[in-house]
Amino acid sequence: MSAEELSNKHELLRELLDKLRLDDAGRLVLGDVPMIITDREFIALIQKVAEEVLGEGGAATIMYRAGYISAYSFSEAHAKLFGISGFDILRKYLELASVRGWWSKHEIVELSEEPLRVVVRFWHTVAEEWGNVGRPVCHMWRGGLAGILRYVAESMDKKVEIRVRETACVAMGDPYCEMVAEAMG
Repeated sequence: MSAEELSNKHELLRELLDKLRLDDAGRLVLGDVPMIITDREFIALIQKVAEEVLGEGGAATIMYRAGYISAYSFSEAHAKLFGISGFDILRKYLELASVRGWWSKHEIVELSEEPLRVVVRFWHTVAEEWGNVGRPVCHMWRGGLAGILRYVAESMDKKVEIRVRETACVAMGDPYCEMVAEAMG
């Protein structure tokens, strides 16, 4: 990472820390959203245990839905907190997730309003906790992108469903994870 990129990350982290606080009950909150600080292995472990109990498909569905719902809620809450709209919500989500430890670097490869399509690459993701298992594992982030883009689409008065495919994954031996998000129908 270049010195400039690292400096930008530090600035973003300072912005995030300025908005974090303990509420009257002693909970860590960002805006009005309660937060938890945890390690990446724990997140991977939740998915691995879900696979043991529910199988790969069941775990993928749960992680996707959790990511979707969480990201949609993030979009609603943080659009107001940060005073942003449209694709800036996506950008802020990706920036904040990067300083929260989900990945170290991301790149928006493609961003289109018409047709609604986004391609994002992520380096040093939670998928590293899996090693090379020969399959994509970033179901929570597929759901997250779908949730954010659904919110963004609705804010543009578009009534569409969003489909997200993981076209590259560190857990498949790729150098980065890549998500392609598109409006369906």
